[in-house]
Amino acid sequence: MKDQYGRTIDYLRISITDACNLRCRYCMPESAAGCALEQAEQNPPLTVEEMLKIVHAAAGLGITHYRITGGEPLVRKECVELVQKIKAVPGTASVGITTNGVRLASCARDLKAAGCDSVNVSLDTVDAAEFAALTGRDALEQVKQGICAAKEAGLLVKLNAEELIEFAEQEKVPVRFIEVMPVGAGKSYVGPSNEALKTELEQWYGACTPDQEKEGNGPAAYVRYEKLSMPVGFISAIHGKFCGSCNRIRLTSRGFLKLCLCYENGVDLREVLQNGTAADLRDVMAQAILKKPMEHCFERPKDMTEHHLMSGIGG
Repeated sequence: MKDQYGRTIDYLRISITDACNLRCRYCMPESAAGCALEQAEQNPPLTVEEMLKIVHAAAGLGITHYRITGGEPLVRKECVELVQKIKAVPGTASVGITTNGVRLASCARDLKAAGCDSVNVSLDTVDAAEFAALTGRDALEQVKQGICAAKEAGLLVKLNAEELIEFAEQEKVPVRFIEVMPVGAGKSYVGPSNEALKTELEQWYGACTPDQEKEGNGPAAYVRYEKLSMPVGFISAIHGKFCGSCNRIRLTSRGFLKLCLCYENGVDLREVLQNGTAADLRDVMAQAILKKPMEHCFERPKDMTEHHLMSGIGG
């Protein structure tokens, strides 16, 4: 369906858990983990059956692309089952998963068999000491094994990364640089613009030109560097707004339908699930999508109304 600004909304990101097995400083540091656990105990995540009801309603509104997120989605035992069941919903074009990769090696083949189309692995460095410092865990080798297992299983793999050009080129997977968004713990980080990074990379890998091929369903703008065989993507949420073409909505693990990362605007679908019909659910979602904001205000932090951790809203 289209929102009030004429954008086609066809992409739903579904957070299935707030829990994570890493403690990344910019996402869920140790100081915030206890609060997240307490919230989960007081207000547990949706069941698989509840999430599927929402997916069926979303399909009725023209949603065709889904991405499973968290927290870390692979810490939830029903993750593979959910992928399989979403892929079976009529009209589904793709189901992907975003993961830190720690548990990926053990379930890559199961994800492929379930119909998973792609895996985005968030990995900030291939230096073991830096990885441990950033994530609070010594798990780099597990992530590398997961990436290899996903490739061997036949999954399309992409890296969401900061310092991984050489590793991505070696493994023959696209790499994407995502500007840190001022949400949750990310508010304390001020990163460089992707435009500055793009120019810096030209010093190492030659001139870049826009990639003519479409690489997935997200907002990344890809380029090709002369000395690299794989494309490099840039998601420039802060310094290069792509709100005019935004096609996504987000479902938190507790059933809140978010319309934009920047604002708390949205609707609690758990209440509708408990007290309404399938038609009610579809109508409530449609009304909410129509109210999707025109654009974010990350460049004006004082105007933001979203104060939860990124892990709690399925970034």
